[in-house]
Amino acid sequence: MEKTSPENSPQAEKKKSTWVRKVFIVLVILFLALQLYPVDRKNPEVVADLIAPDDVKSILRRACYDCHSNETKWLWYSYIAPVSILIERDVRLGRERLNFSEWGDDYDEEDTPEMFLDECWESIETGEMPLWFYLPPHPEAVLTEKDLNILRTWCGADELEDEDEDESEVEKEHDHNDHGNKKEKKSEDED
Repeated sequence: MEKTSPENSPQAEKKKSTWVRKVFIVLVILFLALQLYPVDRKNPEVVADLIAPDDVKSILRRACYDCHSNETKWLWYSYIAPVSILIERDVRLGRERLNFSEWGDDYDEEDTPEMFLDECWESIETGEMPLWFYLPPHPEAVLTEKDLNILRTWCGADELEDEDEDESEVEKEHDHNDHGNKKEKKSEDED
């Protein structure tokens, strides 16, 4: 005759099943209650949009405007908590940091590329922006080499890189000449 252990008894199984059911019900209630949390999905008026060539603007609209403008596209999952809370927070912080819908208030068409270089380019070039967790649900926001080249040329980063290379070569040449002069001076000091 087989003995059943206390852990495998029908009563233990029933208790475990009841406990799992209760936890599930509590989680469902919490999830539904979380849906009542107010989330601000308003898009304020565009005050002074970024002035840039069409190809540049198209790239920025595709990759940046959802978090860094007043033209956010609130997709279906931005209405389901807790994701909605996180998205609203990211958009709010993104707009506070940089808002292309207000860019024209501070910078005119001539200043814009230089200010983009100062404010944005490094984050884009290093891959910090767009944020890694934004890209899986928004594959259209991935910046291609062509996109990066267009932005690099527009903001003048390629000219800056050329200047840095030229300065680096001058410094190397200067260091080489100094090294030679130090050797000559050392041999003069020894005499």
